[in-house]
Amino acid sequence: MTAPRDLRAYVACRAHGAMRFLDRVQGGLEDIEGAVGAGQFEAAALQARAVALACLSIHSLAHGGELAFDSDDVAFDFFDRVPPEDTVAALALANEATQLTEATAAGWLDRFRAYVSATERVLGYDRPLPVLRSPQGSFGLVGVMRRWSTLLEELGMPPLLRSDWIPPDASGH
Repeated sequence: MTAPRDLRAYVACRAHGAMRFLDRVQGGLEDIEGAVGAGQFEAAALQARAVALACLSIHSLAHGGELAFDSDDVAFDFFDRVPPEDTVAALALANEATQLTEATAAGWLDRFRAYVSATERVLGYDRPLPVLRSPQGSFGLVGVMRRWSTLLEELGMPPLLRSDWIPPDASGH
């Protein structure tokens, strides 16, 4: 017999983890790919750190970590409940980007893509999430929201969209 799964942690990972992936990871990986392709290794290194931290925050959710996510908040713990060896491996991979050269960039990028793919699998979906920066991406976002919004509300959890993405209504809220 397996231990029952905490519904709030499960929903947090699947719903909010997907939004973190769509909002922070996908575009960040595209930026890294562009920077590596252009030989802009310093830009790739900066973005690799941001993407690795976003991925770690998703792994954190999978372990019951912090739900409220603001990457600019100095109190947010990207590593909450993530096994230390996983944190070390992710940060080491991101830090490797600071030493990229023409000879090493392609191999590093393949390993970084594999880490991002492994993070996406943590979300538990049966296929990859839609690419937000694509013509179909906004429909995928709507699909994720439709799937989880009612349950999030019933559980008293925060909505999927950040408040800065939602214009105020007529009442100013």
